[in-house]
Amino acid sequence: MFKLHKVFDSLHYRRLSSVQKEELKEARDKVHQAQQKVHQAQQKEPERLREHLETFNDAVIAIIITIIVLQIQPAFKASQYLEFLGNIVIFIIAFFIIADFWYDLHLAFSYFIFKPDKITAICDFCLLATLSLLPVMTKWIMMRDSAFAVTNFGIVYFIAQILKVFVQYFGAKPLMRSSQVMNIMMVKTSVHRIILVFLLTLFLILLSLVVPKVAMFLYILIPFISFLMPNNSRGFR
Repeated sequence: MFKLHKVFDSLHYRRLSSVQKEELKEARDKVHQAQQKVHQAQQKEPERLREHLETFNDAVIAIIITIIVLQIQPAFKASQYLEFLGNIVIFIIAFFIIADFWYDLHLAFSYFIFKPDKITAICDFCLLATLSLLPVMTKWIMMRDSAFAVTNFGIVYFIAQILKVFVQYFGAKPLMRSSQVMNIMMVKTSVHRIILVFLLTLFLILLSLVVPKVAMFLYILIPFISFLMPNNSRGFR
């Protein structure tokens, strides 16, 4: 059936005039050029996605920080001044936590996420969505400094940390395909990070049930120390 179809096309082509044949050739050339452009665009798509994800991360994180600072109410009375200072401290805690996430994403996209795929983008979107909950969690703590509020803050922090590991793992996976040893090392490193984050978050949540103010202090101390650590100690080289 396929051969008969080719014969029919050949006979039909022979019946065309020279002008029609030339028009047909130009049309085929245009289709071929269009296909080449599409193929080139598809090859550049991961690089464009990388640029767009970085820009999107910067924009969303900037908005999150702006929303958090808007939650601070000025002290209209002298009796409210201590509460105002406490809210500023809480804002600084949330600021350093989000800044630490941004810096880790910046390092990941700088060192090994060069051609992110759809899974990487989905994990990145989920991470940003989770970080977007921090303004609500921050406002909750400002309104009621309770163990339950700090615990929920810690849960959101834990989920965001896990999603960050997923972004780093799936983002680096295309580079690991050429080396099975590097792929195994990346898997082990990701599992170790998840276990460490789980244990650390569990400790902070349990601590927040007893002394929530100390737990909130540690929430700023940990990302601040992490931010000051050299890049090679953070696992990006």
